[in-house]
Amino acid sequence: MQSIIVTSSPDRRIIRGWVAASRKTGKSRTQLWRDVRNKHFPAPIDLGPNSIGWFEDEIDEWLAARGRRTYTAPKAA
Repeated sequence: MQSIIVTSSPDRRIIRGWVAASRKTGKSRTQLWRDVRNKHFPAPIDLGPNSIGWFEDEIDEWLAARGRRTYTAPKAA
């Protein structure tokens, strides 16, 4: 499936599809769906009978609210 970003209006862009949302967030489709179900991630909008998307600004707000997380490798003994 091809991921596309479309413009719905001059102010709001739509990230179309699970692949694009996954790339932007770094989460798998399963993790995204679980977070949507548990209300920890913005709900998708219906774009058609077989298509969903997210408002890009909502995902950006979600990313900003999470803060920056870094991974620190364990020190060698």
